[in-house]
Amino acid sequence: MDLTPQIPRLQTRSKQGHSLLRSSRTAIASGDRVLLASWMGWFQDLGQLVAATTTEEDCFKRLQKDDVSLLICTDQLEGGNGPSLIRRAKQIKPTLKALLLVQRPILRTILQAIEAPCDGLCSHQNVGMGGVTAALTAMESDGMYHDSVIADVLRHGRLGRTASGSIPPELSLKEEDVLRGLCKGMSNQEIADSLVVSIDTVKSHIASLLRKLQANNRTHAVVVAFQQGLIDIPSLPPRWIP
Repeated sequence: MDLTPQIPRLQTRSKQGHSLLRSSRTAIASGDRVLLASWMGWFQDLGQLVAATTTEEDCFKRLQKDDVSLLICTDQLEGGNGPSLIRRAKQIKPTLKALLLVQRPILRTILQAIEAPCDGLCSHQNVGMGGVTAALTAMESDGMYHDSVIADVLRHGRLGRTASGSIPPELSLKEEDVLRGLCKGMSNQEIADSLVVSIDTVKSHIASLLRKLQANNRTHAVVVAFQQGLIDIPSLPPRWIP
């Protein structure tokens, strides 16, 4: 593919950076040392880069010591892996935003990242084509982002499960609405406010969802929802009207 005509646009976008990067204290991790070095140079004028590592353990130690609000990592690290790093990071810093750049977009890795939970997933091939910017835009507005490649892998996984004869559970309309809220990372109160119902009603629907989906908790329910195709996959960031 000849990308020469896109050089001016991509260079301009790179220089502009992103408001989430400028307002965050960022840690980056990748097993690709060339990619890691390019990120370190890219951050020079774009935001506060407080950690850069090649392994899960080294990055986790930095997260324990440093004030980090944004984690960007690849799925493949020299030691450990990206989804595991994000899961551990979220346990000690629940408000941390995490973007995973997926070098090998296989279903298992993607589902592990969603369960972590990861706020944005961008396939490696879309990193330099606006994918990172789109992901950061969605994450900044508390949305969840999966690019087209990630969405296709999830859809293909769904088709395989459907072909095997598994039957998705029957959910009521209210349960579907509550499930969408869970998949967006909304709290019980936020779901209640959006549906104009009481928080006790939301809790009742969640209990019913967990039972029908045979899920252990809210996060497990989200993973099952993606696996069984019970919700639409958000492949684009939300559009906000000023």
